[in-house]
Amino acid sequence: MEWQQLEYFRAAAQEEHFTKAAERLSVSQPALSRSLAKLQRELGVDLFDRQGRTVRLNRYGRSFYARAARILQEMEEAKLELRQLQQTQFGEVSLAFLKSLGISFVPRLLGSFRERYPHVSFKLHQDSSSAMLEQLRRGEADFCMSAVNDTTPEIAWRSLWTEELFVFVHRTHPFSGRRSVEFEEIADEKFIALKPGFSSRSLLDRLFLENGREPQVIFEGEETIGVLGFVAANLGIALLPRIDAVAMKDVAALSLADLSPHRTIGLAWRKDRSLSAAASLFREHLVAFSQGTLSPSE
Repeated sequence: MEWQQLEYFRAAAQEEHFTKAAERLSVSQPALSRSLAKLQRELGVDLFDRQGRTVRLNRYGRSFYARAARILQEMEEAKLELRQLQQTQFGEVSLAFLKSLGISFVPRLLGSFRERYPHVSFKLHQDSSSAMLEQLRRGEADFCMSAVNDTTPEIAWRSLWTEELFVFVHRTHPFSGRRSVEFEEIADEKFIALKPGFSSRSLLDRLFLENGREPQVIFEGEETIGVLGFVAANLGIALLPRIDAVAMKDVAALSLADLSPHRTIGLAWRKDRSLSAAASLFREHLVAFSQGTLSPSE
């Protein structure tokens, strides 16, 4: 069965006349008749009843038409969707990003992009770095904004910025009021941390491992703000990046002077998958925005 046969069948069913259907399709009437005859032989039944010079769908034809029309409609919608995806002013971008980036950076980024391309829609995902990279591998996301920690062959990375991790303590903690501490001073402290799989947790674990110690993690969470909330309740300390949009009067941030831990935030995508025009444009916009070469009003 050929695609063209379905189109000829639909036209004949709608026009109820082979000659009119052929004119509508800009083909000869004999060519249309031969195509429909072949279709009926393949199906093993006649689809039309002749009534003079017109034709009418019989019960087999009506049953087949219902499904053929849906198939053709699906194909037309698929073609339209592909055309829209290749137009930068339309399409959808699927973006996975660290939860901490959703507090300020990503909303400002998307606001800037949609000022220029208001018809591009977004599907957003937030999870741990490891979970988001799995979404990327499965094709559920076009991009992943995370700490650069995966160099597998199928993943491409573009570094965006590097940020320092600070030791966060309660304002009544003995370290509060100082500008920095050293690793040995915090090695026996009780920590509030994100769950394994999050980039800052990986950095905490690696920091202690490299110094022959193991952190005393007494609470684990999934949100940076939640972790800081536990610190603000004086339940422990934390090692996290500073989030400028979040201010907590009961929490102080100190540098880890002798080690100065940092993490690099990058943009990841699959090397072996083609990006839509909208996704490619968004990638360019994101890089420029993160480097400060593009203001929110541009």
